[in-house]
Amino acid sequence: MAKLLTAASCVGRTRLLVLQPTPFCNIDCSYCYLPDRTDRHRMPLDVVEAAVRFVFDAALPAPDFTIVWHAGEPLVVPPEWYKAAFARISSVTQRSIPHAMQTNGMLIDPSWCDLFLEHEIRLGVSLDGPAWLHDSRRRTRSGLGTHARVMKGIDLLRRRNIPFHVICVVGDKTLDVAQEIVDFFVGEGIYNVGFNIDEVEGANRISSLHGADVVARFRRFFHAVIDLAQRTEPLLAIREQREVLSNLRQSGFGDLAGNSQNEPFGFVSVSSRGALYTFSPELAGLKDPVLGDLSIGQLPGDQFADVLKGDCFQRIWRDIQTGVEACRSNCVYFNVCLGGAPSNKLAEHGTFTGTETLHCQLTKQVVADVILADIEARLTI
Repeated sequence: MAKLLTAASCVGRTRLLVLQPTPFCNIDCSYCYLPDRTDRHRMPLDVVEAAVRFVFDAALPAPDFTIVWHAGEPLVVPPEWYKAAFARISSVTQRSIPHAMQTNGMLIDPSWCDLFLEHEIRLGVSLDGPAWLHDSRRRTRSGLGTHARVMKGIDLLRRRNIPFHVICVVGDKTLDVAQEIVDFFVGEGIYNVGFNIDEVEGANRISSLHGADVVARFRRFFHAVIDLAQRTEPLLAIREQREVLSNLRQSGFGDLAGNSQNEPFGFVSVSSRGALYTFSPELAGLKDPVLGDLSIGQLPGDQFADVLKGDCFQRIWRDIQTGVEACRSNCVYFNVCLGGAPSNKLAEHGTFTGTETLHCQLTKQVVADVILADIEARLTI
């Protein structure tokens, strides 16, 4: 039976509002999870305003609330559109809200840099390492590599002193070149890196990370990265290391019931056409053979109280809770991942009620093992 969820119990819960300015992406990555990346639709400004009103009228924003522009290439939509969108948002919130974008870097130019600086946008750039590796998976729609243009955009960010971090997707080929990966980032003066994996979710149904030895290979890779990162000057900051240490420092460690992806309204996502989603942002736009459309509402129009009582939301929430409880009962790593990501469970198991996934094994279990072993080794020196 689903836990009792009321509007009052959701107050202050939403950390991220993920807005999809467009589903379209100007490149064609081999591991992309987006289902509609050829769709050029642009989010109407009325939907932008309605999404922010939906969250603020229900008092959902958490202290670290951020609006993330994602789920397509956000820079496909021109800076002028964002200026108008930010004005609409300010008219609702009456205060400054942090904004973040994750971009493939291909379209960065001086006008974008002006926008990033003016609005202090937290910027992430997708870069999978040296050209031979990056271009093997991140290509244009005509099949050309994108590395050179991404680096041109990064050079412009550096010249304008715009802070950014990099997300590097780890695939099969990456596992054998930890030294080259670290050397590349350090050589380019990039010292803030996060490692995603080529994961099974959304439209990406097959990962290059497979085989009986993939856990051992990933363990060797990540151990090497952590070891090498501590020898760089300045130190190479690894997102995963930072997150594990932050988790361990939480006063509630060991007592938490879930994470922002499997707790209702921890994340709220809105598609360019106003479809409303919660739980994993990667669920946006998906249709499931059993559950059907995973949208829990439509904006403008639907109110929070109605969404909370809706059949679709209740079915998804019931199944996700079942999966989280199964993880709690069966997995010694529960306090590290807090029940996993529903998007990965649905993609790998065909249901939210499943437990361990490839994403869990590699990015939670192995990462925790390696980081804790590193801490223990340094304590004994």
